[in-house]
Parts: sequence; structure tokens; C-alpha cells
Amino acid sequence: MCQHSLETAKRLGFTAMQFNFVVSTNASAVRAWERCGFAAVGRLPGAFQHKEHGFVDALVMFREL
Repeated sequence: MCQHSLETAKRLGFTAMQFNFVVSTNASAVRAWERCGFAAVGRLPGAFQHKEHGFVDALVMFREL
């Protein structure tokens, strides 16, 4: 799904993609986005209330196309 989104965005003329809210404690999601070439470029402190960890950061993830 990620690869399809990247290809479609590039075909439509976009030069970058950004995901504004990746929960920092969701290691699987962070790794998945990193495998697709995304990097954390920002952090929203305490933006997500995790049921076990309390308030945790959310990451802004970005990559050029």
C-alpha cells in the first residue's frame, strides 16, 4: 500500500510525502515507514494518550519522492 501511494503521488507530480501522526511507541509502524524511506523530521510531545504508557510523542515522518 505504501509503495502504491508513493508511486501514485510521484506520478501526480508531488515531490514529497509526509505523515503527521505516527505514534512513537508503535515500533512496527515506525519501522515500516522507515523501510519505505521515511524519516522522523519532527516530534509532537505527549500528543497521543496510550492506554499503557500514558501520554507519548507522535512523530512527523517525511520523505522526498
